[in-house]
Amino acid sequence: MNNGNEAHCFLRLLKMLLDDEGNYLLPVKEYKNVRPIKNLLGYYDRDYIYFIPSVVVGLCDIILIQNKVKPLNMQKVLKQLFALNMIKVHWVLTDEVRYRPQKRIGKTRRRYITFYKKQLFKYIVKEAEV
Repeated sequence: MNNGNEAHCFLRLLKMLLDDEGNYLLPVKEYKNVRPIKNLLGYYDRDYIYFIPSVVVGLCDIILIQNKVKPLNMQKVLKQLFALNMIKVHWVLTDEVRYRPQKRIGKTRRRYITFYKKQLFKYIVKEAEV
């Protein structure tokens, strides 16, 4: 795997994770329906996919290490994804960008890598055609 453009490498890894039957996404409204024998990658609603950073980044790192490639620089990846208009970000008062905005799912508020669903699927379809 070439991580010259780390965002595209990360997106390819995400596609691999989504295609794997051992991983799944849950609708936000069904957050209690966790399947214990599969990896929960995150949640989705009509407009967004909320990836759990520790799970997704951890699985991507495992794949890269197995292929003898160094893990991705996630700060760089998130900046590149923001430049590609793939992820939702929040601006804070100090003019910094928060790449992992908080989202309330169930009774907890956590940080997720929030992808625009339409943009992510457009990328995945484009990759499938190549």
